[in-house]
Amino acid sequence: MKRAIWDTPITLEDPATGIMRTVKTVRQAKSMLDHSWPAYHGSQFRRAEQVCDDALNGGCDGTKARQAFIAAAVEAHFRLS
Repeated sequence: MKRAIWDTPITLEDPATGIMRTVKTVRQAKSMLDHSWPAYHGSQFRRAEQVCDDALNGGCDGTKARQAFIAAAVEAHFRLS
């Protein structure tokens, strides 16, 4: 992977619980997608999983994974800051 730590972390608020979480790396994003995501898994979720896997395996830049993760978070109605 070309960039392990994102320049700008993403802070998300779960719409159901209000729990805030800050994600700083592709690995953290992938972990959240795998273990802490709401039950709804739309097309942006599936894309984010694939792009994060690609980034972790060196297939793309971490910036692309960050963008895909943000799109999935918006789709799942997380509040971002």
